[in-house]
Amino acid sequence: MKIFLRILFFALTISWSKSTAQDTSLVPAHKPINSIWDIPHKTLWQKWMWPHRSMTYVITKPHKINYDTAYIKFYNKQLVVTLPVSTKFLKFTLTDLKSGNKLIFAPNLQYNLGISISSRWATFIVNTGAKLFDDNINTKGKTTYKDYQLNLYGRKITTDIFVQYYSGFYIKNSQSYGSYISSKPYAIRPDVNALNIEVSSYYVVNNKKFSYRNTFGFTEQQKKSAGSFLFGIYYSYFSAKGNPSLVSQPFRNSLDSSSFIRTGHTQSIGLNLGYIYTLVFLKKCYATASLVQGFGGEQVNYKRDDNSTYNQLVAGAGKLNVRVGLGYDNGRYFIGSMGIFDYFLFNTNLNSTFNYSFGKFMVYVGYRFPTLKAERKLLHRLKLIDY
Repeated sequence: MKIFLRILFFALTISWSKSTAQDTSLVPAHKPINSIWDIPHKTLWQKWMWPHRSMTYVITKPHKINYDTAYIKFYNKQLVVTLPVSTKFLKFTLTDLKSGNKLIFAPNLQYNLGISISSRWATFIVNTGAKLFDDNINTKGKTTYKDYQLNLYGRKITTDIFVQYYSGFYIKNSQSYGSYISSKPYAIRPDVNALNIEVSSYYVVNNKKFSYRNTFGFTEQQKKSAGSFLFGIYYSYFSAKGNPSLVSQPFRNSLDSSSFIRTGHTQSIGLNLGYIYTLVFLKKCYATASLVQGFGGEQVNYKRDDNSTYNQLVAGAGKLNVRVGLGYDNGRYFIGSMGIFDYFLFNTNLNSTFNYSFGKFMVYVGYRFPTLKAERKLLHRLKLIDY
């Protein structure tokens, strides 16, 4: 609860940060403040409060409008609260290039109810711990995970940060092997775990007319259809581990021994290039689609169950990012669905390789609360603008 209150306070402050030039009531009229040096800082108390008041001033000072108001409506004076039902995932494929066979490791997906708070730059999702439903544990096993996804939506630059750790997988294509004979549809691997860390950034070329926050941040509304080219960079680290190997019986006879990997790591870095478009129809409805291709290099390193190792640095790694969204927004409340998916496809010249994918999908209902008076009162009570 304390963490939630802190996030709420942070969102309240940030959501006020881009007030228009008419918002001159941030400070008393008889004490105009044109820079942080105009904030009183003579007495000991004023010196103590000066850095806090300076940061508040920088966040809340008026800014010029830097977008086309015919295309974008910005809800900068409102707190956006959303109730999402979401699922996240991390899955990977171990491919043996000598035999052409592969094993697909998938987690047992879970669907959770959360609370989302959107600010000027970022969206925070707090998991309530309420699980609505999940897949059958008897057939797919149990997956435990820590999945942190932070999306920073600036007007010109957006950044996605993923930190995911999953433990417990099932082999999704078990029945494609004739050697797999079982009453259960999937081979369950509770010993397998995977870690993924990714940072990906995009520059929005048409940032004055296109809004990323319409579909993915909820703090803006796209009034007319618009799109934009995207380009940027990415870095990703992925590792997988199985005991004693990722390839277990009865699949070992179908794959070459070079694929009997105990621990494997891949790193990739490259450039992003793509396009995103939001179609506005029936005035208040919208559909968004984005496709971004990544091109880069890859380093792969793994240890097999016989303690032999493999390490190689190669070019030709590929990354594909797909975003989709569909919703209705009347200004005060909104409903919709959205998905973010990343696919990493690595060079096929290696004797064994990992392809992996991750992302999230959610349906949501949200409401925008006017907060200007409450924010001003709170900042006065904290003595951050009362000088």
